[in-house]
Amino acid sequence: MKYNIPEEFKPFMASVKRQCKTYGVELMLAPSKQVVLSDDFVQECSGYFEGEEKVLVVACGKPVEDWMQILVHEFCHMEQWKSDDRWDKWSIACGKLWGWLDGSVIMNKTQLSKVIDDMVELEKDCEMRVVEKIKKWGLPINVQDYVQKANAYLYSYAVIPYIKRFPTGIYYDKKLMEMIPTGFKKSYRKLPEGVLKYIVENYSKK
Repeated sequence: MKYNIPEEFKPFMASVKRQCKTYGVELMLAPSKQVVLSDDFVQECSGYFEGEEKVLVVACGKPVEDWMQILVHEFCHMEQWKSDDRWDKWSIACGKLWGWLDGSVIMNKTQLSKVIDDMVELEKDCEMRVVEKIKKWGLPINVQDYVQKANAYLYSYAVIPYIKRFPTGIYYDKKLMEMIPTGFKKSYRKLPEGVLKYIVENYSKK
């Protein structure tokens, strides 16, 4: 399916397509609002990069400005896969976390905390790469707004042990986003005041 890409995004999109072709990665731009990671783990998400299967997936059934941000993020995961020696460690942590969420992996609190630390390390590195891409390519994405969303995402990992799922839809929660800082933090273990309580109360499984 072809999408109408704004002129400001076209050079970056062309670069993504070239690099996917070079590294044998299948680029899948799905027309749906959400995609699922696998048949075993059915929680929906906006996109993902999978290094073993060599696939980059983005849900494009939303405004192009929104899904392009997801594309940049997942492309930065692809860059990590290509060139960062930590990728294997991160992949192991990712598999363990998905397994814990779907019930196939059992971990104690210490083990789960280590896995979450590794995942936050992965995602923070990715988010900082995204900001670099926005600036390098002159993408029409507000950096401050993006970093605030990235912070909400990074903080969400600290909430997983409490709600046993990702708190989806948090970017559209104005009350929650008012609690989230607009600059990257050194650590994401300690959440801003009220954030944990708010997410647990509003994003736990019903």
